[in-house]
Amino acid sequence: MRRKFRNYKIIRTCTKEYKDYHSYIKYLREDFKHRCAYCNLLDTQITTPYEVDHFIPEDIFKDKWQELKTDYANLVYSCKKCNGAKGNQYEGDITKRELKNDLFYDPVLTDYGMVFYRGDDGGIYSDDEKGRDMITRLKLYRPIHNIAWICEITRTTLDKLSKQIDEVGKDSMKGKLLCDAKEELQEYYDNCIAVFMANYNNNKFSL
Repeated sequence: MRRKFRNYKIIRTCTKEYKDYHSYIKYLREDFKHRCAYCNLLDTQITTPYEVDHFIPEDIFKDKWQELKTDYANLVYSCKKCNGAKGNQYEGDITKRELKNDLFYDPVLTDYGMVFYRGDDGGIYSDDEKGRDMITRLKLYRPIHNIAWICEITRTTLDKLSKQIDEVGKDSMKGKLLCDAKEELQEYYDNCIAVFMANYNNNKFSL
């Protein structure tokens, strides 16, 4: 079964100009819906701070188009793992001064929900040739991305169970059954998020 990878649109809203690109982080966080532009990880799922990625890498533009360092249109909200995997990868002709990186779909201009999808295992897949290449380049095939998705889905299910329990009452027959189900699922979630956090925050990044 194919599951939606992303169901929102990224719209850049910041009109301010800063000398330090790090100053844009709060605007990127809002415009990118608190999610990594590449793997869609929700920033509240981790304690590792998100980073500002340059869609056209600095090593490419630094001697030819220095304005890109603080151009909001070239800045992307990214988790540490995706930013590290993307690195300085670039293909194109920087002398044309086109804000394009032919190795990657621009996460703002392209609907990633149409390029990628999730499998039942939480893995990230694509039927698109460039999309599959991006999965390899960004290392989106790593199990940590599966675990992140499973954790988020489980958390969402727990929230839904809580609402159902509130509606029917925890002392009702249905409420008691729901409470038992929630307790079991909560234990699963606690174990799952512990594994996720331990591996995500591990510098060796074994997953």
